Amino acid sequence: MNFLFFLESCISGLLAGLISWLVYRNGNPWDLLGNFQISLMTSSIFCGLFSGLVSSIQILVMERKVKKASNYFISAFIICFSITALGSVIYSLIMESIINNGTNISNSILRFFWWLLLAIELSCGFGFLYNSLKILCKTLMGFTPAFIIVGALVDKTFLIDNNYLLSFIFLGLTLGLGFAISWELLKEGWLDEYRGHGITFRYYLEGEFSAGSSDECDLTLQEGPETLFLITEKDSIHIFELQVNEFRASVNGSKFRYRALVDGDKINIGERSFIYHSTYSRIKEEMPETTC
Repeated sequence: MNFLFFLESCISGLLAGLISWLVYRNGNPWDLLGNFQISLMTSSIFCGLFSGLVSSIQILVMERKVKKASNYFISAFIICFSITALGSVIYSLIMESIINNGTNISNSILRFFWWLLLAIELSCGFGFLYNSLKILCKTLMGFTPAFIIVGALVDKTFLIDNNYLLSFIFLGLTLGLGFAISWELLKEGWLDEYRGHGITFRYYLEGEFSAGSSDECDLTLQEGPETLFLITEKDSIHIFELQVNEFRASVNGSKFRYRALVDGDKINIGERSFIYHSTYSRIKEEMPETTC
């Protein structure tokens, strides 16, 4: 478990909750059918802020790139805000149409589907942001219990007593925790950079991972070519691919242009070192060998 990632995710949720609470005005901010305008705006801002902060805070802490963090925040905020707003409007129209047709639906069921909707909308935002169905499913597994279980608790406690600030804070912290748990438990490959004092920066390998001096790269370096190397995945194996003629990066002290990575491999870039880890490699090592 990477406690720094857990801390960053929880702080992102806390800030998203606090800022959303400052934006909202009067009425229940989590009741789309009863308080449409306020709830629509509040939930959209909350989801947009959470996705933007999760994406940008990690960059600020690990790379200290303000411009890159700002670009990631703006992109994530706009995408998740738009998807949440659109989905909420469609949900409201469908539910009002069903209710107007005389269908009797209990309030508990409506609340269940409302919290589930937020989980799906936010997960779709992350999936669209990273262009990955795998990330959509991964985040959905973390957001669904966070929204449904905590949402039910919020309905029965904070919203009854009109403690809206506590509802924002509690929901944000739990959402950040659920996000971090899902990414940690379902990770397949990652790079760890040890900074001393018990601090480890973790870069998750989701899809194609790039490193170079460009802000478009997943790992931005201080100098060197715009794209120094790529790490791609093929048949559950991560491949290291150098993108320049000069060997500025090495694996286990040796120069490679193309190499299949193994759990524990050390990637050196100047004075920086990254340890590659793979869940698949660890599973294979732990499996007993068959005997004839």
